[in-house]
Amino acid sequence: MHDYRVTVRGRFTGLTDDQKAELRAQLADRDMLLNGFSREGGFAYDAALGPFTFRHVIAVDDEEGEAEAVELALAAVKTRLGEYGHSDLSVSAVDMRDVKIRRR
Repeated sequence: MHDYRVTVRGRFTGLTDDQKAELRAQLADRDMLLNGFSREGGFAYDAALGPFTFRHVIAVDDEEGEAEAVELALAAVKTRLGEYGHSDLSVSAVDMRDVKIRRR
């Protein structure tokens, strides 16, 4: 097993007034700086309720790789968004085995 950092970006669309109120009530917890990569998925957006970002750490078996990590992250995002209208989903993934750490 190894980890991928998967970022899913999209846009809110067709939100009802109640949904907008719900999302705005959660704004303090949705700041980009507070919602980094995590297994639960960091969810960030701003008061404009336009673009949003999810950042996941997804563990997959070595033979499954990036495609499986992307699929799992997309499924998690769609579940978490539930009834909130969204569009324009895009995904990027980084295999953490490829990340080089520089020490000073």
